[in-house]
Amino acid sequence: MRVGLLEDDIAIQEMVMLVLQDEGYLVAAYADAEACLGALTNIASGFEPVDLLIVDWRLNGTMSGFEVIKQMRGFPHLASLPIILTTAATFTDIEALRDLRVSLLEKPFSVDEIISLIKSVTGPLASS
Repeated sequence: MRVGLLEDDIAIQEMVMLVLQDEGYLVAAYADAEACLGALTNIASGFEPVDLLIVDWRLNGTMSGFEVIKQMRGFPHLASLPIILTTAATFTDIEALRDLRVSLLEKPFSVDEIISLIKSVTGPLASS
């Protein structure tokens, strides 16, 4: 299974990548919103699709992770992509998350928490 990871904090990105790779996942990391959107929405460029996307809410730059997710949901091939939004802040718009079919994972999270959530949103064969 291929997991996309949009996290602009390099230390957190590397930690999550190592955890996911140790669990057998292939990881495509994106340093910013533009790189993520470009990689996942430009079908003509021979993009590599992901089976799950993990997005940090607070990103450097002009877009938040939540805004990235809203844009992605407008593309038919991303409409049903499982997405996990991570945040260290209090996220209060739970209804908006439900509307966009997004799961929330609060930081700091444990290895068990992220792996359990991945499996719950992708199904029992998530680590294959």
